[in-house]
Amino acid sequence: MQRVATSAATSLSVATGTPSTMIGSADMGREMPLGTPAKRWLGGADLDDPHFRRALRVDLIHGWGMTEMSPVGSLSIPNPSLMALDREAEYVSRARQGRPLYGVEFKIVDPDGRRLPEDGITSGELLVRGPWVIGAYYQDEAASQAALDTEGWFRTGDVATIDAEGCMQIVDRSKDVIKSGGEWISSIDLENAAMGHPDIAEAAVIGLPHPKWDERPLLVVVAKPGCELAPDAVIGFLEGKVAKWQLPDDVVFLQEMPHGATGKVLKTRLREMFKDHRLRTA
Repeated sequence: MQRVATSAATSLSVATGTPSTMIGSADMGREMPLGTPAKRWLGGADLDDPHFRRALRVDLIHGWGMTEMSPVGSLSIPNPSLMALDREAEYVSRARQGRPLYGVEFKIVDPDGRRLPEDGITSGELLVRGPWVIGAYYQDEAASQAALDTEGWFRTGDVATIDAEGCMQIVDRSKDVIKSGGEWISSIDLENAAMGHPDIAEAAVIGLPHPKWDERPLLVVVAKPGCELAPDAVIGFLEGKVAKWQLPDDVVFLQEMPHGATGKVLKTRLREMFKDHRLRTA
């Protein structure tokens, strides 16, 4: 995006990347004299709402996939009937991970492997299958058996919902869901709510042990340059945006968030960094 801006380009056709790499370009896009709407293809992490509502003239196509799927599994291209509705309905659809590509099947299951209803509300582990979806790991029988169910469906490790039209939305990674007092807290929902704060540049949520509730959320924040934030102020901002019992028990601040090569936040690194952190409510 910087190259496009500095080279005095008059149009931008397609920009691809993870949401974390697009955050800066969302504001930049408003300043660029683009002649036509730019398509942005996003994947690799969930899309936080506020940044892309602020970006102008963006034709958003959200996708999802895995190496084991070769690699794209779904795209959020709304059907014509939805595009004929108001812009808000179309945007909500585009922010999801979308429908499976031709030849790919999705289903969601409970912890016992029972298929769950596709009502857009019920969430469960996402399983996939198709001609180019992995059938086994090379010379690793144990990993192959763990990854596939008895019907050959591949366990993605993602928690998702599927609506009546087959549109899928990732709720969280199975390993990132915070299991608190018998209920699940989506780290993605908390992160997206936190990203609505005008002084927050990046946010990530991890679960930490709690003596009463098993796990409780810790919100890790990177503030925008020149901005100062206090934990209680951030939690106050989140009140009313998520259920009270889902509010983080603590907020900590970093100068820089650890990222992997693809731009994803390394939550494994955050868990290591804060493994000895004691929550204020513990």
